Amino acid sequence: MASKVATMVGKKMLGSEFKKYSGKKVAGDYDPLFEMRPDNRGKMKKHKKLIPAYIPEQDALILAKVRKRAYRLDMALFNFMGIRFGWSSVIGLVPEIGDVVDLVMAMSLFRQCCKVKGGLDSSVKMKMLFWIFIDFIIGLVPIAGDLLDASIKANTQNCRLLEQHLDRKYKDEETKKAEREYRRTSGTNYKALAPATVYEEYDERDRDFNTPPPGYDNDIYHEPSRPSRAHSGRGRQEDVEMAPARQSDRPSDRTTSKKKKSGWGRG
Repeated sequence: MASKVATMVGKKMLGSEFKKYSGKKVAGDYDPLFEMRPDNRGKMKKHKKLIPAYIPEQDALILAKVRKRAYRLDMALFNFMGIRFGWSSVIGLVPEIGDVVDLVMAMSLFRQCCKVKGGLDSSVKMKMLFWIFIDFIIGLVPIAGDLLDASIKANTQNCRLLEQHLDRKYKDEETKKAEREYRRTSGTNYKALAPATVYEEYDERDRDFNTPPPGYDNDIYHEPSRPSRAHSGRGRQEDVEMAPARQSDRPSDRTTSKKKKSGWGRG
């Protein structure tokens, strides 16, 4: 039950971001929200990156917040010279104070990462602080430094480090075995799976991100485009054109009804 709640919480937290940025192209493999993955025929399709059920509710909520914030800071605004820009890069352009504000926002995301159950390993913390330090130093260089800063994407790098930490901590052996089998059977179509992620194929026509998420079983890994359970379809409106005609709507019944009212057919 807790695992299902964690999946729902994660998708609920990310739902507004999916809706807000659904029209943007995928920003590479480190995009916190979307990823291009091959289907069974090798064709690349857009997938939403969801939080797997094996991550507990508390840490799933933290990961969802970190993904949202990393996307906003590093990727949410526009592309320039092939580089995706977010609020972090734009704020960093402001002389003097911009880089300080950027540093404060990066440290805020770092502190959010540290709130996971049991905290982070010292090695993971050092790697995160290294990215923040590099981001700050490079950002001090006018123009060229800001462009390089935008390409490094320290917040997204730290989001990936958090995902890897949660995978090492919570992913069970059965799931790892299923992933190895998936890699073996995928052949040339195989693409490495992002850590702490399950996939749901994204339909460009789908704009309803508030529906309950599909469930994911703890003990098996499903192919990226195949959640373990699809929506049940409850509450779905019946298609009037395709629905079978009701007894009272059939032409013969309407004719009979008219005859009775008008007195036709009386002996």
